[in-house]
Amino acid sequence: MARLIQVVLLAAGAVLLALMVQRIGAGQLVEDLRRVGLGLVVVIVLELAVDTCNTLGWRRTLSLPVPLGFWSLFWVRQAGTAVNQLTPTATVGGEVVKAMLLRPHLATVDAAASLIVARMTFTAAQAALVALGLVIALQRMRDTPELAAALVVVAVLLGAGTAVFVALQRRGMFATLARGSGRLGVHGPLIARLYAGGTALDQRLGDLYRRHPHALAASVAWHLVAQMLGVIQLLFIVRSLGVPASFPTCLAINACALVIDAAAFLVPGRVGIQEGGRVLVFTALGFSAATGLAAAIVFRLNQLAVSALGLAALAYFSLTSAGGTVSLSTAAHVGSREPAASSHPTRTA
Repeated sequence: MARLIQVVLLAAGAVLLALMVQRIGAGQLVEDLRRVGLGLVVVIVLELAVDTCNTLGWRRTLSLPVPLGFWSLFWVRQAGTAVNQLTPTATVGGEVVKAMLLRPHLATVDAAASLIVARMTFTAAQAALVALGLVIALQRMRDTPELAAALVVVAVLLGAGTAVFVALQRRGMFATLARGSGRLGVHGPLIARLYAGGTALDQRLGDLYRRHPHALAASVAWHLVAQMLGVIQLLFIVRSLGVPASFPTCLAINACALVIDAAAFLVPGRVGIQEGGRVLVFTALGFSAATGLAAAIVFRLNQLAVSALGLAALAYFSLTSAGGTVSLSTAAHVGSREPAASSHPTRTA
């Protein structure tokens, strides 16, 4: 059933994208993309800079010294991000890949704890950007109060959900879930292993939250730098399209787009939704739909290029003894069987 829903959502997104291209005009879209031209290389370089900062943010959540250099960690992250972006795994598949690739270097419980905390610090940085960006956006969306209200509601719900998830982690969420399964009459070796693993994971999370606040603050700071680089990237895209825009305007656009992307995390690759959301935000802020769609397509091409690098990294790790054996199809299968993690926007922790 879950896969059927994903197929339906993917088809609906593809139809939406096709309708937008038809409405705006393929000729206009091609002309806009020609204006960007080789500027796409700059967009990709900025994306890699964003990923570098996010990797530094993740690195600060590793509580133990890891016998893995920064660039190895960078490519592990790229491999996981590629899986998240290219497979319908609700952001889980990529985290599974990262944990598997770290297995030769780090205990599974330590890898899992760092990934969970990195997700939280990444989300905290995004929340800061969204809060600032929405303040700017709401001042300019007086003609579209319904959209403004919807964005605020979704942002508040996502923020509340994240806060609850962090609070549960600090109270020992994973062992509690295993105990709850036992109280419901579910017993056996699997539940016993889940309880033992959940207890160990809760302890690692507690250590990270209580004993390393400065490291977590540094992680949030690096992720926030990454978010600001993303705004600069959008500013470059829009100006390459020949449209005057300011940094605050692009900050507002990115904030709104992040909220829409987070709400649509179930759509595989956010096909159509990512493009439609940006068209909606661009037009609400006074730009043309053609500019919004062109910017979204440039960003999509950028995603595909960086994902290709991530897949190359995954292939390399898969072929070496250090990386173990993990494939894209394996990650997709594992991720599709896991419950959805906290929803993430296009960029991942």
